[in-house]
Amino acid sequence: MNKIYFSLIVFLFLSNFSFAQKKVSRSTFEGRHHMLSKDELNSKLNTKDFIETNAPNGNVRNIAEFERNQGVIVANQTYQNINYFGFPDSMIAEMSEEAKVYILVDGINTNDLADELSDLDNINMDNIVFIDAAYDSRWTRDFSPWFIAYNNPPQVGIVNFQYNRDRPNDNDVPIALGEFFDLEVFGMNVIHTGGNYMCDGMGKAASTDLVYEESIIEGISDAAVNTRMEEYLGITDYHVVEDPMGEYIKHIDCWGKFLDVDKIIITQVPSNHQQYDEYEAAADYWANQISSYGNKYQVFRVYTGISNDGNGAPYTNSLILNNKVLVPITNYSEWEPYNNDALAVYEQAMPGYEIIGVMEVNYATWESTDALHCRTHEVPDFEMLHINHIPILDTVDYAEQFQISANITSYGGHSLIANMPKLHYSVNSGEYVEYQMENLEDNIYAAWITGIQGGETIEYYIEAEDNSGRNEKHPFIGEPDPHKFIVDENTGVKTHKNSYIKVFPNPATNHISLIVNNLPTGDYEYDIFSIEGNILKKGIINSSGNWQRFIISTDKLPSGIYIIKLHNNRITKSYRFVIQ
Repeated sequence: MNKIYFSLIVFLFLSNFSFAQKKVSRSTFEGRHHMLSKDELNSKLNTKDFIETNAPNGNVRNIAEFERNQGVIVANQTYQNINYFGFPDSMIAEMSEEAKVYILVDGINTNDLADELSDLDNINMDNIVFIDAAYDSRWTRDFSPWFIAYNNPPQVGIVNFQYNRDRPNDNDVPIALGEFFDLEVFGMNVIHTGGNYMCDGMGKAASTDLVYEESIIEGISDAAVNTRMEEYLGITDYHVVEDPMGEYIKHIDCWGKFLDVDKIIITQVPSNHQQYDEYEAAADYWANQISSYGNKYQVFRVYTGISNDGNGAPYTNSLILNNKVLVPITNYSEWEPYNNDALAVYEQAMPGYEIIGVMEVNYATWESTDALHCRTHEVPDFEMLHINHIPILDTVDYAEQFQISANITSYGGHSLIANMPKLHYSVNSGEYVEYQMENLEDNIYAAWITGIQGGETIEYYIEAEDNSGRNEKHPFIGEPDPHKFIVDENTGVKTHKNSYIKVFPNPATNHISLIVNNLPTGDYEYDIFSIEGNILKKGIINSSGNWQRFIISTDKLPSGIYIIKLHNNRITKSYRFVIQ
């Protein structure tokens, strides 16, 4: 907890300094609705000429916020010739220690702004980048682009959507950033907003039903929304849920946030709150959903006091920037008593991360529907070293060995250094040992954990490093919060009931790997269909009920989209994959 309090003290001091320098106020209306004026309530949602393009080629992966980032997009604002941001100036310095800070400016004298920023303590001016582009508002979360990896080998691109506000300059920021970063921009005809979207980087995403409500106004059906989310973003499991907050804005980041592939934080309100049942229903929903890791989500609750308008503190409206988590905290009397508890929940959910409380100031006050996350937007590392791994979790049957495999890809085309990647693991919280992973084929590596006895607990993480100097771990934070599984003492008795099946690599070339975990024992037939429905390949696998990997040759199948169906008299599962 010491690092939490230290960061809080630093931000209080710096924020008070900025407070003394600036006297800028914002209306409550703007924050609650993300609108510049009440006139927008009656305006048509979209007035710009949106350019729809073809979807990206091959397999597409929407990059998650909690992956490696090279920077953050923020918007400079001016009022009576005063420059300011939607958060304390000191946060610019904090972010610049970790990554680039891409500051949108619109024709202002950046020399003057640079001089102002250079006076901030601990700022890294080498990481301050000004982007001259037209924009209308401070909500970069809502209108900034979504970043994807596509093609093989992977490259980063931008997906542009129709932003659900009548602000043409905001709407065109993704196009301007595509030019600035020299990335291809794909136009996806869905009415959306960034604050109402989160993804896990593995094909799952979530929004409130605002996306359906506003898309249908433009004649885009729910089914069309889902199809386009898959084609442009690679989202194959889209959770469109009701908004428990009961507010006009209906943005998911006002009450929930993915912290990792299998972790989500959700607001908790007092039992006498009028929306209490809706918040509890949202938490129950996620606690019973299966993550991309094949386990149920870990749901963390952050308790909030209630303001006069009936809403709570925006603790979920936070920014994850690599190993830092910036959380909005407040001196508002109804919310302030819960600040430290909120930071403690983040520390519990994300051990090993630096949890930083960001206190509001008079020119950057937090609203229950408008806080830190709304006013920032991460930019992924375009040359990231990506580790795709499905962990072994929970309680599993005894086995003589456990295979840990991963697909490790450098988006920058860099090769791995010698002796990499490595598997690090410990038994029963003992010392970690490490083994170099074996290259099975292409970018797939594996190592085996052997000699484990029933009842023992295994903790592990994967480490990779390439010639660019990038070092990554899976999970992201590594040893402080490793993957963990328990070997059942009762061999042959299944204690974990949730089965998991995944096809990778996807896209494939000469083969696919069918990965199963906790699939009920027995024989299963598989059929591979063309997209037209013709059966092209058949076979049988035998499930032991444990973690297994089956290699299926696809070398005689031409490039295209295929479906593999796994079935017996009890279970039928179908999955789409691509051959390049």
